[in-house]
Amino acid sequence: MRKNFFPITLILAILFGLSVAGYISPEKKEKIPVRILFKNSGGKVIFTHIRHHRDYEIPCDRCHHERETSDQDPLPCSSCHPESFNKDYVREHIRSFPDTSYCNKCHHAELGKLNFDHKAHEEYADEDCQTCHHDTNIEDKPQKCGNCHTNAGTSKIPSVRNAAHDRCINCHDEMFDEGLKGCTPCHKMQNMKNYSGDYTACGQCHQENDKDLVLNRASAFHDQCMDCHKEMKRGPYKDNECSRCHLK
Repeated sequence: MRKNFFPITLILAILFGLSVAGYISPEKKEKIPVRILFKNSGGKVIFTHIRHHRDYEIPCDRCHHERETSDQDPLPCSSCHPESFNKDYVREHIRSFPDTSYCNKCHHAELGKLNFDHKAHEEYADEDCQTCHHDTNIEDKPQKCGNCHTNAGTSKIPSVRNAAHDRCINCHDEMFDEGLKGCTPCHKMQNMKNYSGDYTACGQCHQENDKDLVLNRASAFHDQCMDCHKEMKRGPYKDNECSRCHLK
C-alpha cells in the first residue's frame, strides 16, 4: 500500500516545487513595442512608441499612469482606454482603478454654481424678461430654463447648455469672439479633489462644433498631445500636420 502512495507523493512534490518556483521567479518583461496603432474616427494614428521612449528619453510615467511599484511595467493603454466608449465600458471601467481618487486624472473640473446675478440682468434688460426668456408664444410667464431644457436635449428642444449659451451670446458676443477657453468666466468650478458626485461625459461640454467658449472634442484631445510636442519643439504640432499622425 505504501508503494502505491509513492508516485502520488512524488507528483505532488514536483507540482509544489513548480508552484514555488513560479511564485518567486521575476515577472517576465514584455518587449517594448516599436509602434502602436490607435484607431480613431479622424483616421488611424501610428504612434512610434520606441522613439518616444528611447530617443526622446521621455519617462514612462509622463504618459502612463503610475503603478504600485516602480519595477512594474506600465499598463498598455487599451487596458483602460477602449476603442469605443460604449455602455459596457462606461459601466465597467471604474473597476480598473483602485479607488475614486483616480477619476480626476481624466475627468477634470465639474461645473459648480453659476456666477449669474439675475437682479443685475433685469436692470441691463430694462426689465424686459423676453430679452432672455421666451415670449408668450412659448411660455405664458418666464420660468426656469431647466423646466423644459434638459442636459442632453432633444431634436426639438436644445440642451440647457446650448439654449443658455445661444441667449448669452446675444449680449456677450465679445466673449465668444475672443474665443475664451473654459467655463470660469461664468461658472464656479468644483474642487475635484473633494468631489464625490457623478462625472459628466466629455461630449456634454466638448461637442463637435466651435460655436462657443468650450473646446470641441477634437481640440480637447489634441491639446493633451500637442502641448507636449510644442513644449519640446518636436513632432507634429503645427497646422496642417494631421497626416503625420492620422492615416486616411
